[in-house]
Amino acid sequence: METIINKPAKNNGKVMAGIIIVIIGGLLLIDQLDLFFVPNWLISWPMILIGYGLYMGAKYNFKKPIYIWLLVMGTAFLLTDNIDNADRVVWPLAIIGTGAWMVMKHTKPAEVNYPESKFKEI
Repeated sequence: METIINKPAKNNGKVMAGIIIVIIGGLLLIDQLDLFFVPNWLISWPMILIGYGLYMGAKYNFKKPIYIWLLVMGTAFLLTDNIDNADRVVWPLAIIGTGAWMVMKHTKPAEVNYPESKFKEI
């Protein structure tokens, strides 16, 4: 008797892209019909970066760092567009964060030399 194990879908990225497109279309329809108040920042180009970052993260199961870069850049542009004088703080913090990430990513832990054990492997 053979057991069937549920395998994860290979086209997870296509499903995520479809969900994002449906959400964007729904927001545009709601905005055109004036059913609910949709904030201007929700339908803007920085949100495209954020949405694409989420898509890329889902496509690669959040293992590749490209989604982080897209989310950070989209959020930075979104903040600078919608908050007065936010660019005075956001961009220096983004540069500091990038430098800290580069330092933390490229430093390798030092090798630890443990004293030899009294017990020997068989």
